[in-house]
Amino acid sequence: MNHQQSIIAGVEHLHIGQNPVALIDFNTGVVVALQEGSLACYRNRSSLTDPLGNGLLSVTEIAKPNGIAFEQGLCVIDYRAGYVGLVDGKALLIVPGAIRLYPSKLDALQGSNCLAELELPELSVD
Repeated sequence: MNHQQSIIAGVEHLHIGQNPVALIDFNTGVVVALQEGSLACYRNRSSLTDPLGNGLLSVTEIAKPNGIAFEQGLCVIDYRAGYVGLVDGKALLIVPGAIRLYPSKLDALQGSNCLAELELPELSVD
């Protein structure tokens, strides 16, 4: 994985029960969770286990054919700056106020054919 300067501090793949999950940690402390059928934004890591869900900032469901694919428990294969490459060729693009899912890197670069969009709090590249 490419880890050049970006707003992304790191990516971790794990399982919650039987379900694979990828956690994208931002330098601001915000965490985005990728699951097969959804994207969710949390205030911080400890918010992930808050039984009341107080730290859940936003969530978006992804229609079945457009979901996040996992291979051997992994979905993120590359990230740099505001781009995240996924194992099945899809791409996430981080833009001001949102993270968008596209069917390919080319679609993300062109800003066309967005499959899903998740609202994000303001992020800084500091």
